[in-house]
Amino acid sequence: MRGSGRTEVFKGLKRTVPITFPQHSCAFLEDPFGKLPHPLLWAESERTQHPVTRLFKCWAHLNEFNARHLKPALAAHDVVITDGYGLNAVLYATACVDCESVDNEVLSMHHGIVAARIKEQGIEPPEYFITRADSEVVSCYLASSVLVGMGKDACHSFIEKEEAIIDAYFDPGHGQKVPHMLNAALSHAHMCKEAMAVIRQRLLS
Repeated sequence: MRGSGRTEVFKGLKRTVPITFPQHSCAFLEDPFGKLPHPLLWAESERTQHPVTRLFKCWAHLNEFNARHLKPALAAHDVVITDGYGLNAVLYATACVDCESVDNEVLSMHHGIVAARIKEQGIEPPEYFITRADSEVVSCYLASSVLVGMGKDACHSFIEKEEAIIDAYFDPGHGQKVPHMLNAALSHAHMCKEAMAVIRQRLLS
């Protein structure tokens, strides 16, 4: 969820993982969609595009990210942590859309491309850490800091839509692993600690 501390947790892991697991080589990759505008600040040309068109645009970023950064990192390191991945593409494509059938069209198209492109490259489904907080709390934060001047109601609707898409993304049958939910009502340090426990278990398995 935007505004719930995901990037802060990523930064915390970037500091902590190499120290905690010095016997393992690590790579930390930035969000492949980090330069895209916040959906509530979209220009008219972006807002009026069909959501599947936005998904294809995101996939251009994701494919370059996989080819130039992710695959080389997976080949060279034991641990690879990214600040966002395929879920971000779907969240961006479906943002500010009020049509369930279009959302389902985007989700179906995305998972189809995952099967045809990512799985074919031998990239396994990632372990997702989802930072999640009460939608009211996150929308207040966005309206007061990240999106100053944007109405609280607009922020609240945006966050509730993200929650719905996240739930749909991890529906059984899509081939995604069950995500690890981090309670963003707790501190960034606590969320980082919870993520570290999952990473430790994965490395020891």
